[in-house]
Amino acid sequence: MRGCIDFYIALSVILLQVSGAADKTLFDENDNVIVYKENNYKQGLYDGQKAHMFLLYSSWCGHCQRFAPTYKKLAEDVKAWSSIIEITGVDCVFDTAVCRNYNVRGYPTIRFIGPTTNTSDIGLTYEGNRVEDYIVTYIVEQLAKVKNPPSFWPNLKEVSEEEATTFKSSSAVKRPKIILFVNQENVAQHLLLDLQNLDLRYAKLDSSAARILGAKTLGLGLLSNEGQMSFVPLEDQDRSKLETAINTLLRNGASEDDSRGEGDDSGNDQGIVEFVDTSLQYNVYELDMQSAINTAVYMEVGLKTDFTAEELENLKNFISVVTRCGSWTLQYKKQLGRIRSGLDDLSSLNNTAWAGILSHAAQAGFPQNSTFLGCKGSRSTTRGYTCGLWILFHTMLTSCYNTAPGSVSALRAIHGYIDSYFTCAHCRSHFLSMAERMKLLEIGDDQTAILAFWEAHNQVNHRLSTETHDPYFPKVQFPPRSLCKRCSDTTGQFNTDYVFSFLMRHYRKVLTPFGKSRFHASYY
Repeated sequence: MRGCIDFYIALSVILLQVSGAADKTLFDENDNVIVYKENNYKQGLYDGQKAHMFLLYSSWCGHCQRFAPTYKKLAEDVKAWSSIIEITGVDCVFDTAVCRNYNVRGYPTIRFIGPTTNTSDIGLTYEGNRVEDYIVTYIVEQLAKVKNPPSFWPNLKEVSEEEATTFKSSSAVKRPKIILFVNQENVAQHLLLDLQNLDLRYAKLDSSAARILGAKTLGLGLLSNEGQMSFVPLEDQDRSKLETAINTLLRNGASEDDSRGEGDDSGNDQGIVEFVDTSLQYNVYELDMQSAINTAVYMEVGLKTDFTAEELENLKNFISVVTRCGSWTLQYKKQLGRIRSGLDDLSSLNNTAWAGILSHAAQAGFPQNSTFLGCKGSRSTTRGYTCGLWILFHTMLTSCYNTAPGSVSALRAIHGYIDSYFTCAHCRSHFLSMAERMKLLEIGDDQTAILAFWEAHNQVNHRLSTETHDPYFPKVQFPPRSLCKRCSDTTGQFNTDYVFSFLMRHYRKVLTPFGKSRFHASYY
């Protein structure tokens, strides 16, 4: 057989020379395929640092000619892996001796050669479908099987049970930044190669390692320096979506030496903040509501130079209801009380006087910075204030149910604040139009007020669901069935009796930053 191949190779050389095309081959300098010659292939293929896909072809072979575009595309698509694997080849028309050394029995022949310095290693023959995706899958599988790979390669092995236990330990010397929790190993390994400069590992969701690390859903796990794991659920295991999520997460995550305080948006950081655990998003945190109040009084109300009589009245009502309709510590209630008492006897207000009122409250410890917890977005330009404001509003309404000043008064105070002070003009206009359409100011009983505002919030979520917001916190109808199965059926139809009971429980269970709950006056 070898004699026949050599004969046809020799004949092809003669034919090419006769036609004047002896200098032509299937790949050139514009492709990402490295074409070796007899005098340099050993130095290239056996450097001990890289693996190689090695195509042994003949430029006269029709099958090779038809396969060449696929091989070029393969080389283009995996060129980011060039420090780990190179896409190479040799034209057997011109370098017959090389092909003889690799026991070529037909064209094209594709070999996988791992990182080795053993020049007698002719590699593994690829026997699969000659479609790019199949070849890429094969490459990933073979790279993952390499024993004792070079130290700079990404670790393509799944996280073991022992490693998971070590990663959870606060004394761990080294741990990955992100762990992918997947169903398909090949998807994760492919991503690790795409993002080889990042500190990533993976574990299958049904593995012991995933159980130890606390993963319950597919997605990404961010490990802190203390071994704490935060999760970003991502059911869609499409590789490009996972890669986008990882890049976004790491780009927006605070670096280990980031000395800025939480919520500090100073400097040209383009809104980048610390990554937040999405599992906290439905919790009602005292800190989020206080931060929303802080933003409201310093940044929204603080924008006013002079206040109209209506604006002053709306501010008085809002501060009064916030003070009375909230599950606040005694200390914070006293701080709010300073703001309230500073407004009580005023018949007019300007910015200077308002700043003086806030300064008086600050002397009692009223915070001057906003730090969001459950409402923290993946960027400082998402969630935060508006999220905290919605939670504050719902808490005001439920806390004052059948208790003075009542949920109806709370709803009117909320409407007055948005009308006078909410600085997103587009958002304010939408809310006021919706309030008029829903006749919110005509509501006369507390339960209807609570449910009407809940419905209004869901209408806003529905309107915003198709717009660009934080990708980790999609706008959904609340409450989702994961929080309250009885509140809605599988078609999304809500049962308002169950919804009302849920809202009364949910927004009265206020959490401190440490997860400790403090219940407001019992609804039942």
